[in-house]
Amino acid sequence: EEEAFLVSLYKFMKDRHTPIERIPHLGFKQINLWKIYKAVEKLGAYELVTGRRLWKNVYDELGGSPGSTSAATCTRRHYER
Repeated sequence: EEEAFLVSLYKFMKDRHTPIERIPHLGFKQINLWKIYKAVEKLGAYELVTGRRLWKNVYDELGGSPGSTSAATCTRRHYER
């Protein structure tokens, strides 16, 4: 399932002329694209996570550093890209 998701994601991004050239980082850790997708899905999908301001929860789910003040914003921006 994870591999199929990644293949589909890379194809989608390439088709819209915004290919994923390198995996984004959050803090000093590379983001697991499958894990961030599943974390957002678990919380109710993008609109719900954004509307209820749950991006910090997504960041925490990814194992982010608890002291980061811009964690929610950075997590959201990476997900949107």
